[in-house]
Amino acid sequence: MSTQPRESVLQRRLSLSEMLDVSSFQEVVRGFVELYRIGIKVFDERGAKLADIKIGNGDFCGYVFSFPDGRQRCTKWVQRVKDGPMAQSHGARLPVLDGERAPSGLVTAPCFTGLRYLLLPISFEGDTLGRIIFGPFLPEEMKGFPDTLTDIAGFEVGTAQALVEKVRRAPESTVARVMSHFFQVFETLLLAGQKMYLTSQLHIEATLAQNKELEARNTRLSEMNSRLKELDRLKSSFLATVSHELRTPLTSIIGYSEMLAEGLAGPMNQEQVDYVRTIMDKGETLLKLISSILDISQIEAGKVRLTFEPIDVQEVISSSISSLKPQATKKGVVLETKVPPKLDRVVADRDRLRQVVVNLLANAVKFTPKGGKVSATLTSVEHQAELSGDGYRIIVEDSGVGIPKDQFDRIFQSFYQVDSSSTREYGGAGLGLAIVKSFVEGHGGLVRVTSELNKGSRFIAILPVIPPTQMANVSPPQLPIPEEPDRF
Repeated sequence: MSTQPRESVLQRRLSLSEMLDVSSFQEVVRGFVELYRIGIKVFDERGAKLADIKIGNGDFCGYVFSFPDGRQRCTKWVQRVKDGPMAQSHGARLPVLDGERAPSGLVTAPCFTGLRYLLLPISFEGDTLGRIIFGPFLPEEMKGFPDTLTDIAGFEVGTAQALVEKVRRAPESTVARVMSHFFQVFETLLLAGQKMYLTSQLHIEATLAQNKELEARNTRLSEMNSRLKELDRLKSSFLATVSHELRTPLTSIIGYSEMLAEGLAGPMNQEQVDYVRTIMDKGETLLKLISSILDISQIEAGKVRLTFEPIDVQEVISSSISSLKPQATKKGVVLETKVPPKLDRVVADRDRLRQVVVNLLANAVKFTPKGGKVSATLTSVEHQAELSGDGYRIIVEDSGVGIPKDQFDRIFQSFYQVDSSSTREYGGAGLGLAIVKSFVEGHGGLVRVTSELNKGSRFIAILPVIPPTQMANVSPPQLPIPEEPDRF
């Protein structure tokens, strides 16, 4: 593919065929020929014929051409008129105009047959673009044929005289005036055609330039997108590696702290026990944070796969409630469970579904003040309109601080928190809900949220009885793209 820049239409010389609408121009030429009964030919600078309308001379010229000597002379003459010099040489001369001003370069070229042609070069902005040929016509003063015609072997004057009468007879000055009038019309068409052609070509060039710029931008955006994907992959890989490497020593710290608190390494006073238990609490908090980072990094790297099997969802809810009871009791929050008396077993990844429930409950407990209430509700299996099939709902509701309505979509983003200030009241990395959304969507389900400030929030996980696939890859949460405001 050529990398050379496209030459602008303003930088090159235009040809006649580019500047004229050839079909319309031929109709104009035809109108002149029918009106004045004189043939017109128009050639471009390469000799290509743009118009050739004949009238009257066909029979006479055909008769002359029928003789071998006449054929040779006709061919030579036509070639000279078409491609030869336009100066006053080779028999050419200035036309007879009776004092009128002729177009620059107009000459008269007498044919060896006695007929005449008017030749005019087409010049535009200093460039010669072609030539116009008017004729042949029969000079008014011509009474007989020249010797250059009558000396052709076999030529009969009587026959030729009858045929030449079909050719328009007119004074040379009259034909020259017609030629001048035609050239004025021709120049008008040429200027209009040039303007139209330049306008269209400049529009095309502008469009091509814009397309080229867009292609360059798209290329840059594609390169940036590839780079961002690579950086995102490296980030996820880094987080996964660091999280994994931190879990091992942190687990040891928690384990040894627990041994110290239980007195397995010797007796400690109460103050020492309190310090050790603080180390355990903070270590467990940090371990949960590291586990969340490891989970989200593995999700973003596409390394998490769900293993579906028949499970008891009631047992999943019960075990999740049990794991959160100490945290809720310590904070003074009441935990409630509402499950149907009997629920058929459903297909799901038990560990990931339990993590969904635990994350929702932990979030609810964290944002519910002392004396508040958190409930986990499991519905019966029934048709779910959102899924267009049978499914069930896990609903976690709290009486906490609530969420602003304009934050409903953003709370499912990784590392996002409604209050992101350094002095925020509630801790955490903002990963719990992102993990919930990814795991629920991996099951073929949906997550919905409703909330009212200072009155609480309600998270609903809508899940199918049987997920779409038996083994599913988990993708990062798919968030809606915000609509841009209408600018028009």
